[in-house]
Amino acid sequence: MCTVSINIDEATLRRINPLLTSRESISLTSRESISCWLQHQVDLMIEGYTRSKAERRKQALKKDMTPEQLYSLIAEEIDEIYANG
Repeated sequence: MCTVSINIDEATLRRINPLLTSRESISLTSRESISCWLQHQVDLMIEGYTRSKAERRKQALKKDMTPEQLYSLIAEEIDEIYANG
């Protein structure tokens, strides 16, 4: 796991989800809310990426493939296993 810092435009964030910020300066509670919301968004994005990647592999296995394509698919799967434990 890694920790990153990002800069967020409060006005844009307010348009996306008004409950996350107030018109006054951001309070600690608002920062915690933003942090939780942003973490959830990142988790959803990663989950979607992982799911779509797995789905692409399943679809690829249903087609005829050259040996090179099959090798590439297997190598990608092995990389994923080692990267994610």
